[in-house]
Order: sequence, then structure tokens, then C-alpha cells
Amino acid sequence: MADAIDDFFKITERGSSISTEVRAGVTSFLTLSYLLLVNPKVMGEAGLPKEDVVTGTCISCCLSTIIVGLFGNLPFVMAPGLGLSAFFTYGVVRPDPSSDPTSPSTSAVSWQKAIGYVGISGVAMLLLSVTFLVERSMKYVPNHIKLGTIIGIGMLLACIGFEDAGLIDNGQIADMVSANSWPIWLSLGGLMLVGTLSHYNVKGGILIGVVVVAVVYWGATASFPASIVAVPALEGTWLKFDISDFNASVGLPAIATFLLVALFDCSGCLVGLSMKAGLITNVGESVPGGTWALVASGIGTVIASCTGCSPIIIAVECTAGILEGGKTGLTALTAAFLFAVSLFFSPLFGAVPAIASAPVLILIGSMMMREVGQIEWAETRVALPAFLTISLMPLSHSISNGVWFGLGSTVIIGLSTHKYWDRVFKLCGDSEEEEHNAHVSFRVMTPTGSSPATRPNAGFRAPIFTQSRGGLSGGRYGRGRGGSDEEDATRPLMINEDS
Repeated sequence: MADAIDDFFKITERGSSISTEVRAGVTSFLTLSYLLLVNPKVMGEAGLPKEDVVTGTCISCCLSTIIVGLFGNLPFVMAPGLGLSAFFTYGVVRPDPSSDPTSPSTSAVSWQKAIGYVGISGVAMLLLSVTFLVERSMKYVPNHIKLGTIIGIGMLLACIGFEDAGLIDNGQIADMVSANSWPIWLSLGGLMLVGTLSHYNVKGGILIGVVVVAVVYWGATASFPASIVAVPALEGTWLKFDISDFNASVGLPAIATFLLVALFDCSGCLVGLSMKAGLITNVGESVPGGTWALVASGIGTVIASCTGCSPIIIAVECTAGILEGGKTGLTALTAAFLFAVSLFFSPLFGAVPAIASAPVLILIGSMMMREVGQIEWAETRVALPAFLTISLMPLSHSISNGVWFGLGSTVIIGLSTHKYWDRVFKLCGDSEEEEHNAHVSFRVMTPTGSSPATRPNAGFRAPIFTQSRGGLSGGRYGRGRGGSDEEDATRPLMINEDS
């Protein structure tokens, strides 16, 4: 039996083990268990029964995660995006938070119609996925945007972790010396614990950290789960979506937002998490089985519209399981099984406090910063869009905002710095440039003199000084005016003291 599982999921081939995959799935689930508390609260403010939302969340997560694990053999967990849940409630149903969600006169649309919009966006996502349009279009996304997305997601996770720990309150450091600040110190202690265990590569270190902090918190607050078993409820939301009397002015923007945000979130997480799991080594590679993750998002979102939940995307929090060693679909199936179990034991799993999962999010954020070194910061056309992508994600609490601004700025600065403008500026300022080249100047260029395959860091344009007549000089992004490509690449670094 174990050999059959190993062969089916290619566990040994990917350098993992069955026990590691199961532990990774448990870790991913525990890190995501807070959704069983938070998502019903957010969706409940739109008028949906909270108990039904818990059940709908579990069903949607379970079925879509099974698709990812069984058919895609990926260690990803699918879950509702809290940003999409917030948009559902405060952007579609009740743009005015003071309005009554149960009153048609004060709500933009009923939650039943909004759930219908969710279903339509899921169908659109599914069609785009099965026709491979999503995968093909992602090949045209620049690598610096993909890398920036990975880093930005890490920063966003860290911000969420700091807020969940209580360390950041309304953008400021919280009071850490009062008698009520002990949960902050408990969470920070958990951070040091998981950091130390990760340093020594202790198997299950992240899971140990979550359990220790949760148990200490329950004991200190005498808040152990009051009940363990609960009967699932779904009567209030099952097939309650309403797509009749479609209002294009409200429905189309809502559907487009659901679709595009889910698309960018899934695409960004697909690349970032695959690199973290070692499934790909470069952001330009295709993820094996990646199409199934997008298909699962579409199917999961359709299921969510039937059960009363927000759109389903790849949960970035499952990075915790990947960090535990998850590399195959067995990790996903383990998490899916626990979501199914949580249908009946939601009080127990949902009682995991936010301060217990916060250290994991912060640790993951620090790990994802490793990709910073792969961005060509010396190249403005790359650095500026990458910076916007990275910074806007945590500042706006939205992955899609960072991606949109990154892509938009890439297009604009790509046009404004096209080679045509290089020729114009060269024509207008050639004399000044010649005079400037008589002095020390700075240059960014690609090493020459060898084939791209044999150059160190081929393709990376590192800042170097080159010597030409009259001192150090260099053209814009080509060879220096004082010598050939071969001379520029091999001539030793010197400073002409006469200049």
C-alpha cells in the first residue's frame, strides 16, 4: 500500500516521504484553520448564516483541494480569499458598512445575487483554465513581476502575522508593557520557537510551535474549546444564488473583479509556492500540473456559490506545509481530509487562536524574501515595477493591487524607455555625452567575450567600470566609446588619475 502511494504521488522521486507529506498537510490545515472563524464573520456581515458559511467553506476547500492533490499532484491547499470575502461583503452587497444587509433598500444587491456573481466568475475561470489561456498569458508576464509577486506575498503574510499577533495596531506598535500585552509576548515567543526549530531543521517544528502557543493560550485564558462536535448546517445557503434580473452595471464589474483578483492571486501563488516547494527552479518555467490548480479554483468557486462561500483560490498560507517538506498531492489530500473532518469538529479546529498561527506567517514572510537577490535592481526598467509590485501588496493588503501596478508600470516605462528614445536622446545630447565621457562615469552592461551559456550569471547586467580613452567611461547599455566589446570585457579595472 505504501509503495503504491509512493509511486502514484512520486513522493520518493521528489525527495520526500509519506510521513513528511502527512505532517505538511496537517501543518497547512492548522495554519488555515483560522478561516473557519474569520470567513463566516466577514460573510455573515453580508447577511449569510454564519453556521452555513462554516459548512460551505469546509466543503469548497475540501473538494477543490482534492482536485489539486489527486489530479495535479501539487501540495497546495485551496481556500477562500479573505480579500475576496471582504469585497463580496463591503464592495458588492453593502458598500456602506452602516447599511442593513437584510434590507434590499440599503444594500447594493442581495447576497443571493452576489453569490450568483461568484458562480459566474467561477465558470469563467474554469473556461479560461481548460483552454490554457491562463497558462499561455502568464508566459508573457515579466520575470521581475513574478519575483516581485513572491516577495510581496511574503511581506503581506508577515504584515498579517504582525497584526494577528497584536504587535501592530492601526499601523503602530502596540503597547507592550501593559498587563494585557502578554498575548503579544506569547506570540513573539512562538516566533522565536519556530525560528529556532527551523534553524536546526527539526521535523514538525512549525506544527510544534502552533500547538505549543495554542495550548498555552487556552490554559492562560481558560478558553479550551467548550464543545468538540457540531452538526453541519447548510439549509440557509444551499443553491440560494440568484442570477435572474441581471444588472449589468453592478454585475459585470463585480464578476470582473472576482475573476481578475482570483486569476492574479492564483497565478502569483502558483509560481511562488512551486519555487518554494522545489517543483520549479526558475519563475519562467511551467509548473507541472499547474493547470489543475487553476481548474480547481474555478470548480471550487462554483461549489462555493452553491454552498454560500466566497471565491476559492490557492491559499498562500499553505506555504507553512511546503516549508515542512510538502512536495506532492498527498499534502493536499491530507489537508482536504481535515477540512472534511472539520465539518463535524469545527469548534475544536476553529479554536486555534490567531496568535498561534501568526509566528508561522511571519517566518514564512522572512523566507520568501530570499528572491530579492534575483531582481536586477541596477536596471530602472526592472527595479521600479518590481518595487511597486512588492510594496503595494502589504500596504494595500492586496496581492492583485501589487500585480496590477507592477504590470501597468512595466508597460508604461517599457514604452517611455524604448530604444527609439535612446536614439533621440543620443541625437540631442551627443556632444554633452562625449564631454562627459572624458571624466569618470558609471556603466551597466552585460559581460561580453563569451557565449551566454558560458558567462557567469549570463543575462544579469551588473554595474561595472570600464576604461576608455581619457579615463573610465561607457555608453548607455552597449560597448564603451573608447574600445571594442572584447576590450571592454577583458581590460583590467583602472582609474586614470589624470581625469
